[in-house]
Amino acid sequence: MRPEYQEQRMRLEELRRVAELRNAQQTVSGDSVVGYGGAGSSQEMMMRGGSSGTAQQQQRQDPLIYPGVYSPSGFDMMGILVRVRQRPNPTINIGNIDSGVALVLCDSAMPDMPIVYCSEPFENLTGYSSAEILGHNCRFLQHPAGGYCHDERAQTANELSRREIKERFARGEEARVRFWNFTKEGKMFANVLTTIPITWEEGRGEEKRYIVGFQADEGRIYCG
Repeated sequence: MRPEYQEQRMRLEELRRVAELRNAQQTVSGDSVVGYGGAGSSQEMMMRGGSSGTAQQQQRQDPLIYPGVYSPSGFDMMGILVRVRQRPNPTINIGNIDSGVALVLCDSAMPDMPIVYCSEPFENLTGYSSAEILGHNCRFLQHPAGGYCHDERAQTANELSRREIKERFARGEEARVRFWNFTKEGKMFANVLTTIPITWEEGRGEEKRYIVGFQADEGRIYCG
């Protein structure tokens, strides 16, 4: 981790400690005004081994984070993107990533690798809402809504891309391919798809396996 990020983390941890001491004192005294360093401060009581046990019995809560407020999808996308950035032995350079990226998260442990999360830029790129996207495999974009792709060249190109990405998935490798996709309105565009497999274990030892798919309209890449 870079020195500046370590410094920021240390500052956040200090803020958390101060806030926790404040919460502990409020629990013991019932007073909404907190004074630090006084004879009755929670910090002093903890050092003396006094009534801080009451605060310790309370449910521990991070005073700077409100669980679920910023993650209505239930997925920690920041954590996932950090894992993408810090993955060992990357074979594809994905460059910088910002909030404007169109991406999907696919559960590779489930049959047909359904999309379990999509970013708002992905919705804007395709014209579909998240309710219409989630639960489907990405290949639904290879045909117009409610129809079928009759462009033989697009079908051939997509078949080659499907074959390549399937082989890469089987080997657990990263991939970058181009698909001819359709927006909800029926407009065809060249979708540059980069897939990054990520795996990690959660606290209970449960292994999570996902495919992160970064997507971009090739026409916008070169035309701006």
